[in-house]
Amino acid sequence: MATFEYKALTADGKTRKGSLDGDSPRHVRQLLRDQKLTPLEVKSVDQKRKAAGSGTSGLFTPVIRTSDLALLTSQLHTLLKAGMPLAQAIKAVSMQAETRTVRRFLSALHAKVIEGHSFAQALALSHYRVNEEYIATVRAGEESGHLEQVLARLAESIRQQEKIRKKIQTAMIYPAIMVVMSVLIVLFLMIYVVPKVVTVFDNMEQALPPLTQGMLTVSEFLQLHWLMLLFVVFLLFVGYRLLMKQTPWRRRRDRFWLRLPMLRKFLIYASSARWARTLGVLLASGVPATDALRISSEVMTLLPLKEKVLTMVEQVREGQKLQDAMTEAGFFPPLLLNLVQTGEGSGQLDTMLLEGADHYESEVENAAATLVSLVEPLMILIMGGVVLTIVLAIMLPIFEMNQMVG
Repeated sequence: MATFEYKALTADGKTRKGSLDGDSPRHVRQLLRDQKLTPLEVKSVDQKRKAAGSGTSGLFTPVIRTSDLALLTSQLHTLLKAGMPLAQAIKAVSMQAETRTVRRFLSALHAKVIEGHSFAQALALSHYRVNEEYIATVRAGEESGHLEQVLARLAESIRQQEKIRKKIQTAMIYPAIMVVMSVLIVLFLMIYVVPKVVTVFDNMEQALPPLTQGMLTVSEFLQLHWLMLLFVVFLLFVGYRLLMKQTPWRRRRDRFWLRLPMLRKFLIYASSARWARTLGVLLASGVPATDALRISSEVMTLLPLKEKVLTMVEQVREGQKLQDAMTEAGFFPPLLLNLVQTGEGSGQLDTMLLEGADHYESEVENAAATLVSLVEPLMILIMGGVVLTIVLAIMLPIFEMNQMVG
């Protein structure tokens, strides 16, 4: 089901606005007629949110951080488990929120719930960016009457994904610092050190070596046009961001990343782990298999993989087994395929998917550590080569002077 906003007329001619869950706009219109209302307008909240996100205003849509979402979900679960009503639990969590964004987000949810909306409807109508998978899981929990248990699964899933993300970020900090420092050191040498040292050779009657002359040319260019270079870099960055908003260019970029031997395994393991955990949580929460597959495709950040998962949705809808559809997709690791096959046979697909997610999240951590261990010496070699070139450019004229004196 999806959430729809509606505008309708009551029997006495008054306009009423609100939201309803339904399979389609037609279904919602029928539900309104059953309530003696005349539907005027029915809009999908999901489509409205996507349209808002694709426009200019989407750039300024407040985003709830993953760590904050995990914390407030865990707190809501604890309060609901203690028997507190949902509206009161949301208000209690909002009062102890640490950031203004989270307080406003929860206050808006509380207002919607007080008005009679469900928790999932309040999330869908929120002006804050919340993942579709989160909203769908909450909706499934409310419809099944097990919101408390669903929130516990959600909190654990979000916490695990955040843990993996932070470990990868931590692993990449050192290489990133090395890149930045290397660029700054080279720029310092080229703009300030090289010109001052090479002025010593201005009075030489003999021509400077080609390497030294080339280094001086580059140094002079950087001194005269550094502002223009910064502007060009900025334009390239903006151009890249604009190109990545276009599907064909995103597909080309993602295919390029997947062709790199060093990155392919890491990217596939990370995507498979994220997909398996999302699908496992959705299925455990009672979301229908085809809906769960469609929603889980949203966590695939690489477009070629996302398109293959969307193809799997149609295959499963037509009656094909999930394991067969995954095999045809051609990128899922063998162990995950075996776990899914076992889960489908035993009726424990959600459990097997979560076990697979645990395994491949561990593999992602190991792959990230391996990747960083390869990047570090590569960066050292590149930096050493650049510095050696600069030193040679400075020393070659000195060697020639010594030969002339000799």
